[in-house]
Amino acid sequence: MNKKRWMISIIVVLVIILLGIVTWIVADARDDKTADKSKQQNEITQEEQMQDTREDYGLKDGYVAADQSVWTTDVVNLRKEDNTDAEVLTKLPRRTELHCVATGDEWNLVEYQDWTGYVSVQYLTTEEPAANSHVVVIDPGHQGSGDSTTEPNGPGSSTMKARVAGGTHGTTTGVYEYQLTLAISLQLQAELESRGYTVYLTRTSHDVNISNMERAQYASSVGGEIAVRIHANGSENASVNGAMALAPSASNPYIAYLSDSSWYLSQCVLDSYCAATGMHNQGVTGSDTMTGINWSTVPVTILEMGYMTNPTDDVNMEDPAYQSRMVQGIANGIDAYFGL
Repeated sequence: MNKKRWMISIIVVLVIILLGIVTWIVADARDDKTADKSKQQNEITQEEQMQDTREDYGLKDGYVAADQSVWTTDVVNLRKEDNTDAEVLTKLPRRTELHCVATGDEWNLVEYQDWTGYVSVQYLTTEEPAANSHVVVIDPGHQGSGDSTTEPNGPGSSTMKARVAGGTHGTTTGVYEYQLTLAISLQLQAELESRGYTVYLTRTSHDVNISNMERAQYASSVGGEIAVRIHANGSENASVNGAMALAPSASNPYIAYLSDSSWYLSQCVLDSYCAATGMHNQGVTGSDTMTGINWSTVPVTILEMGYMTNPTDDVNMEDPAYQSRMVQGIANGIDAYFGL
């Protein structure tokens, strides 16, 4: 009797195991079928997307439809076609976000503002830059001694200008512009670095001879995203006061493509500077004759911090507490430009 029950128990267990195996096989087959169907549907969707992209943009073979953000790793050309002889639609600054609509082995088709064109894949990344890893170049205006030897006013220009002028000086304090600009620039460097920026200065002493062209080229050589040129103003009329910023105009013969970004940078810096200091805001002015602007390959601004020929501006700009507000204002403007 016990033997019969034992045999029945064994059979029941075996049946249960067999049913479990059959159920697992059926379920696995169903999952495989579902996965295959999903894969087929996905492939159909991708194929339809690719076909739509081909029709919309007239894509050549070898490109795959995409829908993702990419960022430039350097200043790069956006071209009408996927070759280096093609027309340049615009130049893109470093760390510019683009919408990628198709990828290829050597080029990506991207959208930027109102343009659609091609960018070499060697200048693109799918990794979004860290919010606090921006690179800023500060140019303390002038130097201990000016240099009247000449250099081209811009790339390919036949107009020659002095390499670097001597600058103005405080009519009340007696401080020279090159001294004030370096003092503010060193404080600004420390403030920006405390906010997470990588900062380069074109000079850290007065005993240098660096031309305006070389200062602009230096900004590109260190991977700067923007160049902030620190200056102070002068006027024959001692009553003139306030701060202003200079940027390339939309008709600049050398860097018109940087006009919009440079004006935005200038506006951000100037407005924040004046808000922090109470300095009279004279606004942003277009300038296409400044060598240090014309040779730039990144958004650039010249901040004229105040008039050293105006007694109030001159004295204020030498006051340590006021200088702290000046630095905070410029730094706040740079934060605003980067959307921080």
